[in-house]
Amino acid sequence: MFKKCVVVALLLAAVAGGAFAQVTFGGQLMEGMTLLTGTNVKDEDIMAGGTYGSPQMHEAKFSALFGSGTAGGRLVYEVNNAFVWGWMQWRASQYFRIKIGSDGDGEGGFPQIIGWGFTGEAKNSVAAVNDYNGQLAMSYRNSGLNYGAYDDKNGFHLQMSYFPHDLVAVNFLFRNFGDSEEVSVKLANMQIYSVIKLEQIGTVRFAAVGKGGLAKDQQDGADIGTLHLAFYSNEIVQGLAFELGGQYNLPHLNTPDTFDAVRVGLGINLSGTDPFNMKIRFGSMFGGKKKGEDVEKVGFSMGLLPYYKISPKLWLFLHAGLGYEKENKDKEAVYDWFVNPYVWMPMGGMRMWIGVQILDQHTKQAGQFGWKIPFGFNFYF
Repeated sequence: MFKKCVVVALLLAAVAGGAFAQVTFGGQLMEGMTLLTGTNVKDEDIMAGGTYGSPQMHEAKFSALFGSGTAGGRLVYEVNNAFVWGWMQWRASQYFRIKIGSDGDGEGGFPQIIGWGFTGEAKNSVAAVNDYNGQLAMSYRNSGLNYGAYDDKNGFHLQMSYFPHDLVAVNFLFRNFGDSEEVSVKLANMQIYSVIKLEQIGTVRFAAVGKGGLAKDQQDGADIGTLHLAFYSNEIVQGLAFELGGQYNLPHLNTPDTFDAVRVGLGINLSGTDPFNMKIRFGSMFGGKKKGEDVEKVGFSMGLLPYYKISPKLWLFLHAGLGYEKENKDKEAVYDWFVNPYVWMPMGGMRMWIGVQILDQHTKQAGQFGWKIPFGFNFYF
């Protein structure tokens, strides 16, 4: 893996130095920590001082962006991981583009309001639920919040894009194209995603993500893949943006009567009522089978994020949510909730947050909840 990163880095550096005169440098420092933590249980200790909650709460990276819309690339060095990733792209004509390398930020992810766009950068520090790995007993993503096509920063990927029209893009993504696997494995893990822009209406996104189930030597019960569909619009109603999307897992290849639940999500962003605004998201899942028997899996989640702009330099957020999940009639339902007020203070290239998290912990003890006081900041240059 390290050798591949070095090769990509040298290739990108050579292209940048020899073919492009303009290079833009930038960087980011992201820090998050828990200042105090405790529970409502009498005599239980309160912990204090700078505890990191997850790897996502600490990140530092430098990047160089070079080239233009026709040809160029990006090279990124992650300081805390001592890791290099990067990509370069060449648009041979208005209809065709090729992209190689690794893209840690990705470009094929669908969710905006439902997923990463709900709490934005705050999810990595003060927001109670991290949309990437979840911090509650049930990870709040039962609506398929992070659907779409992804290459990620690990491996060496090949993407070919076709633009039949100014408003249409079709992308073919071959993940880990540089690995020494058989062609059948590469094709079985291929991702196809398309973007269709409807003028004055919105954007439709579709993805078919291969999971290896069609490979020549697939394992028993391997997934064929997942289908994703999303519609996003901020043009139909002034001051209102919404997103509707979901995913469906295709049946396992060798056990076609086994498949996961269907997942559907809805997000709403009311932004035309300044200084008060609100985001809402809902998620649900239903159905599913295991070896021909109905799982009767049902779940839903709901999140609220009203926020008030006290001043240009001080925003107040009241983040809250709950989730419910039940699998089969003979099992108890699982639920959890959280309340998470925090303030956001933008200061030029720096953003700072501080807040309070109250998290349901009924699975540990009836009536028990935990609390945290998280702090975080992002600095860009």
